[in-house]
Amino acid sequence: MSLRDDFPIFKKQIRNNPITYLDSAASTQKPRVVIDAIKNFYENSYENVHRGMNSLSISATDHFERARENIREFINAKSFNEVIFTSGATDSINIIAKALANKFKDGGEIVVSELEHHSNYLPWLQICNKSNLDLKIVPIDKDGVIDEKQIIKNCSKNTKVLAITHMSNTTGQIIDLNQIKKNISDEILIAVDGCQSIAHCDIDVQKMDCDFFSFSSHKIYGPSGVGILYGKESLLEELEPSSVGGGMINQVNVNDFSYAMLPNKFEAGTPPIEAVVGFSAAIDFVKSINFKSFFDKERNLRSDLIKALNDTCDIEIYGSDPSLDASSIVSFNLPGHNYNDIATFLDQYGIMIRGGHHCCQPFMKKLDIPGSCRASFGIYNDLNDIDIFIDSLKKTIKLLQ
Repeated sequence: MSLRDDFPIFKKQIRNNPITYLDSAASTQKPRVVIDAIKNFYENSYENVHRGMNSLSISATDHFERARENIREFINAKSFNEVIFTSGATDSINIIAKALANKFKDGGEIVVSELEHHSNYLPWLQICNKSNLDLKIVPIDKDGVIDEKQIIKNCSKNTKVLAITHMSNTTGQIIDLNQIKKNISDEILIAVDGCQSIAHCDIDVQKMDCDFFSFSSHKIYGPSGVGILYGKESLLEELEPSSVGGGMINQVNVNDFSYAMLPNKFEAGTPPIEAVVGFSAAIDFVKSINFKSFFDKERNLRSDLIKALNDTCDIEIYGSDPSLDASSIVSFNLPGHNYNDIATFLDQYGIMIRGGHHCCQPFMKKLDIPGSCRASFGIYNDLNDIDIFIDSLKKTIKLLQ
């Protein structure tokens, strides 16, 4: 039985072709156990969580908080209180940025890179535009690669926060956070965008010793609409939440209020309970299949695809140096052809890739391109997918000539 059999979507066909899914960097497909977990929760346990004294609310709260502990264990957070449920990584990063803008009212600088997804660029740009903080941008090179030494060099005595991706959503480059951590001041807070790396690297936030780590469920075979903000407990205790309302308070008086204890302090309003249940089921699933054993396979698939593309046609591949520490993502352009045309024609053969700027417009502008094609792998991909993709790409090039 193939691992693909765990994913119902692959029973579907597109124009009489089986689906070749090469867009996991955008969002992963969902295994049956995740779909069933959400369905079963709706049918048997749905109620609002916390404070309810009825049986359904108690059951729903149990599901919800066991999911938090499951995720805490998965990323090896020290405390249950360090795992905050959000609507996704974008929400997580915005929460951090707004809270830190309030902490650093007297000024300083935020360091980001040209490699960042807009979700880890715009929140920092916004708070710098509205405060005494300055934004410093670490450049990529002509191939779309960033050097950790450049990141270290750009961190100074004025740096308050380094906001950096762990793995590029455009090139698949994996940033050596341990090297950076060892060579910058301990006073600099490190906020990591872990959206891509969560599904392709062994994440241990204690070993990483980052201050914040954000990721989304839908990048790791869970449902959309829920994500995680990990933060060191001492920092979360100190920071002010950006949203207030039901669920995150202790006492409310006419003229003031007090916050609830962590983790509730940062979880205003009714959470996405069913999505959290599905998220936990996704974590159980990846653990059950020895998830980490796929990491080398995904790196090899990336190398195999780069070689196959270079053997097929005249092509521009970004971040393709074999020495680059990277996984699962290949971005490329065919000179003389539009990336959206390539993606559209490949769809005729049941192949799902991404065409566009991948929410990385500073990256694209630095390389003087409007966008690119992007193929990305998940645990359900193998060499056969590369063969189908390359064969269909050859047909597409012929049609576009």
